[in-house]
Amino acid sequence: MHAIRVAGVIGALATALAAPGAVGASSTDRDGDGLSNRFEQYKSHTSMYRRDTDRDGIRDGQEDPDRDRLSNTKEQKAHLDPLRADSDRDGINDRNEDNDHDGLTTVQEFEAGENPVDVDTDNDGLHDGQDDVDCDGLENETEFDAHTSPRVGDTDHDGVGDADEDRDADGLSNDAEEADGSDVNDTDTDDDGVGDADDSDADGDGQDDDNSEAEDEDDPSCGD
Repeated sequence: MHAIRVAGVIGALATALAAPGAVGASSTDRDGDGLSNRFEQYKSHTSMYRRDTDRDGIRDGQEDPDRDRLSNTKEQKAHLDPLRADSDRDGINDRNEDNDHDGLTTVQEFEAGENPVDVDTDNDGLHDGQDDVDCDGLENETEFDAHTSPRVGDTDHDGVGDADEDRDADGLSNDAEEADGSDVNDTDTDDDGVGDADDSDADGDGQDDDNSEAEDEDDPSCGD
């Protein structure tokens, strides 16, 4: 009996040595590096049996072989080619693509915690670009325009919420610019010589900002 038990232990060790990192990993990700076996075999061409194929100290899932600043795990989630910085060869780097046409680029989707291949990640009826992940009163698109974090309500921790900040110092808060359809980085969005704060139609769309602009659709995830 003792001999059988020892043989079983030796067999398990041999299996672990033959497939480094495979112990405890799922059957779809044998080495537990964050990449599916299929992705490793057909896309990244890394070993499904070794977490760090090139033994450089970086797990295969965190490697960026095409240097587009998207890791292999992100390329996998975004259905992109990890070996080509411009997967569809349209002249736009994969990180800057908006493949699901929701108003956010691939890298922005990850920064906001959204899914780059799902136009409405949380199924709330709003495109991901219109979501307000941190419930600070600004849509994700506006957050990126204003260089604020879509996951932090007060990005610079100065006691003033991102919605109440005035990115371009034109006298209009970021959320007021969003409501008016004006540019948070341009003091005179429609270039008519009248600053956005004093312009009744700041975005130049022919509708009065105070009365005619469509109301922002609040993110239902944020409650009342």
